[in-house]
Amino acid sequence: MQTNHQNKIVEDLLEFVAPTRCIMCDKPGEVLCEDCIEQIVCVDPASNCLACGAPFGRVVCSECFDMEFKTDICLVATTFEEPIPRIIKGYKDCYERRLGDIIADMLVDTFEHALVCDAADYEVLTHDVVVYVPDTARAYRRRGFDHMEYVAQRFCKSTNMPLVDALVKHKARDQRLLSREERLDTATYAQYEVVQEVAGRGILLLDDVVTTGATMNKAAAALKRAGATRVDVLALARVY
Repeated sequence: MQTNHQNKIVEDLLEFVAPTRCIMCDKPGEVLCEDCIEQIVCVDPASNCLACGAPFGRVVCSECFDMEFKTDICLVATTFEEPIPRIIKGYKDCYERRLGDIIADMLVDTFEHALVCDAADYEVLTHDVVVYVPDTARAYRRRGFDHMEYVAQRFCKSTNMPLVDALVKHKARDQRLLSREERLDTATYAQYEVVQEVAGRGILLLDDVVTTGATMNKAAAALKRAGATRVDVLALARVY
């Protein structure tokens, strides 16, 4: 087993061979520089749609009026605009773990902001456990890791909330390759199995991107069938 000192030597050597550069602008020094961080469009939890996380749908949401949600509240950190797509791709497909740390920190900031904002709706945001939307076994084999598992671990370490690996995902296609209509069809095709005890628990469900809301809806439905008392969603980005 490598010691911390040995790990530091390896990290320093890698940094010497391939210096860190910003994933957006290629500036040396940080995996995401301050200038590019400032480009992130944050969603105000006081104005977003409680059902689907759309940034301006608190009163009447035009994004999800025809959907029936099994989730209780949906919170999102940002809209799906650069640099967010590149952050997610760099983390999921290149396994740049430092980008996973950034994603987790953004989720923590969004959750804590909601708890102190003036919107009374968020007073109910008390949870027994954190659960994440998992990869399929096929995606896990391809990447060698579950991208949301690491984010959830980091989130729980920062918030002192317990993490339960409660969901297994079966029969899903890559959502990034599908149209809106195909994503909604895939929600019927994809199946979530609950493999840990969640009965009587309030759950905070973590995900990366909300597009149609189909994925979070299907996962929440499975958790509620297993006895969860409520399922609130916290996601990094909303496609809008």
